[in-house]
Amino acid sequence: MNGTWRWQELAWDSPATPAVGAAALERLTTAVEVGPVVLELRAWAGGAYWLAGCQPGRAVELKQLLGHHLPARLHRPQRQRLAVGQAVRLQVRGNHVSTSADRVVAATRALYACLSGLHENQQAVVQLLIGRRLPSSSFTGPPAPGWRELFLGQPAPRSPERPTRTTSEQHGAAACLRLGHTGTPAQAHQLFSRLLGALRIVETPRARFRLSAEAPDRLNRVSRPWAWPLRLRSGQLTALCGWPIGEPPLPLLGDLHPRLLPPPASLVRSERVIGLASAPGCRQPVAIPIRDAVFHTHLLGPTGTGKSTVLLSLALADVEAHRAVLLLDPKGDLATDLLARVPEGRHEDVVVIDPTNPAPVGLNPLAGPARLAPVTADSLLGTLAALFHEHWGVRTADVLNAALLTLARTPGANLLWLPPLLTDPAFRRRVLDDQDDPLGTGAFWAAYEAKRPQAQAVEIAPVLNKLRQLILRPHLRAVLGQSAPRFTVEELFTRKRIVVVNLNRGLLGAEAARLLGSLLVGQLWSRLLARQALPPERRHVVSVYIDEAHDFINGLPGDLSEALAQARSLGGALHLAHQYRAQLSPAMVQALETNARNKIYFGLSGTDAAAVAHLAPELEAQDFIGLPAYHAYATLMQQGRSTGWLSVTTRPAPPARQEPASLYAASHQRYGVPATRTEQQLINLTKPSHHATQPPDSPAKPSTGSAAPDQPGPIGRRRR
Repeated sequence: MNGTWRWQELAWDSPATPAVGAAALERLTTAVEVGPVVLELRAWAGGAYWLAGCQPGRAVELKQLLGHHLPARLHRPQRQRLAVGQAVRLQVRGNHVSTSADRVVAATRALYACLSGLHENQQAVVQLLIGRRLPSSSFTGPPAPGWRELFLGQPAPRSPERPTRTTSEQHGAAACLRLGHTGTPAQAHQLFSRLLGALRIVETPRARFRLSAEAPDRLNRVSRPWAWPLRLRSGQLTALCGWPIGEPPLPLLGDLHPRLLPPPASLVRSERVIGLASAPGCRQPVAIPIRDAVFHTHLLGPTGTGKSTVLLSLALADVEAHRAVLLLDPKGDLATDLLARVPEGRHEDVVVIDPTNPAPVGLNPLAGPARLAPVTADSLLGTLAALFHEHWGVRTADVLNAALLTLARTPGANLLWLPPLLTDPAFRRRVLDDQDDPLGTGAFWAAYEAKRPQAQAVEIAPVLNKLRQLILRPHLRAVLGQSAPRFTVEELFTRKRIVVVNLNRGLLGAEAARLLGSLLVGQLWSRLLARQALPPERRHVVSVYIDEAHDFINGLPGDLSEALAQARSLGGALHLAHQYRAQLSPAMVQALETNARNKIYFGLSGTDAAAVAHLAPELEAQDFIGLPAYHAYATLMQQGRSTGWLSVTTRPAPPARQEPASLYAASHQRYGVPATRTEQQLINLTKPSHHATQPPDSPAKPSTGSAAPDQPGPIGRRRR
């Protein structure tokens, strides 16, 4: 009996009711196969934990027994049992201890209240040792019938403390209750007196409690007593076992929020780790495998809760696995952190788009293969419609539809060619000379040219008002005005680039960042749609990370639900993070709830917590509200199946590998174009010179065809 004990720690999902606790102890007192069992409550100033011990070889049976009967999980202890220096033992005269549910709850609350007053670095122990099992027949039966029952046939009024028939049928056990303390004798004496007072709540007229001295080593080693001091039924042990019984909040423990949810029995291993399971005894990595990343990921939580930490962990895992990555960061910190950790073997894959750089990397939403010109134009039209939805009308859509399709068919055209296309007849003729669509755009421009200039001005005024938001911002002109950027979004799909988009709103401006980010997302979407021509096995996963996603997902044209569903089949894995639900429209919220199957929710405000609690039946709003920083609830897809909700804590980022400035500079040297050059090319755009209107970075060619000597030739090169 004094051999080594096998200890397991109990992690409570919620307090037990008196009935649940009594049922678990009833099963324990009938489980002869488990052998002797010891239950410990160990408390200190900051909280408490519970242990269950048994003899070697019986741990599995005990874990199954308690796990099936209690709202708790058993796992390997993570703390050492401290040896006590003072100990006492409970003696009971009589065995009619109260089993009243109210008294059991009151005794538990009083016990915990006493333990909540411990000093720092002190620990107190309540140890219940359950030994030889006793059948119900070994206890004194119920009292004989009284005179009222014998002579009048009426049952005598029953005292609430007299055993009921249900109680008399309970099994029991020989037991020993010990109390221990790590403090001084005076401190221990004071605590033991208070604990005895708490336990006396379950005394009855036929049961009296007192304490007797006990050797501390017998508690530390869980020694079997020479004579068992207690012979109690299972229900009578409920108030003595130290388990949390009653409605929360309980003294010492609080309200047990936020709850710690364990992961499923087996988690799929992957390098794409979001953090560690935080439930006691479950500290294994939690990951989203790349094949399940296409179910999309939604991260929700205020600033400073840990969203960026998870985004960085996933993006870095994709980078190290040589996958294509696009990271859109409106603050700049996440972009910098990723650049600092890119492995050396992928340095040349890095492309940094930062409009505030003197030589930024360009972005041309109209660029692309000639065969995809209608798709490119349609996608860009959808993006602009979403960006300017409050002032979008039929006339605006009609003009932009024709203009964008015309420019998408023009080699070297960019978005800033729209104003001269609409306002400069000579420029427009040079562009249209290379077009051959008499029933489509040709018909539109013929009707447009037939109108008086005043009518044209009225028709295009709404369009120019919207384009002016792009033209008036120098940083946007430097990026969008490049007709032939040295980097194209296609390289994300064909060469698995690492595209880091730094849209620092503090330097660029919030509106400029929103416009440029949305245009980039729109161009990404058009290239993603082009993958429909590829067989599924050739659609490698492209991971897209968007922080403050509410500012940029307008770049996805049409319905967000349809876009997310379509992106999944095309190998696009979207990771969308934002701070609170009100940043999105109700339709977008519904789309993310339905189509983003990987959900990671951090500490939330009351409104958001109440809204998301309905997605997790095992959680309440208070659980989401109470989450500390870098802790989250997550439900993930693994091998096409949901894990259910589990508790997660994020991991700190790994050490930096290099200064991010080195990759930043190398990217702009490789792909950037000086803003001054782009600005001059835009100025030269409408000059009546063929050479001035050639696409940037392309050689000027002599005019061919039937152009008059004083008339500039067509703009751009003919597509083959």
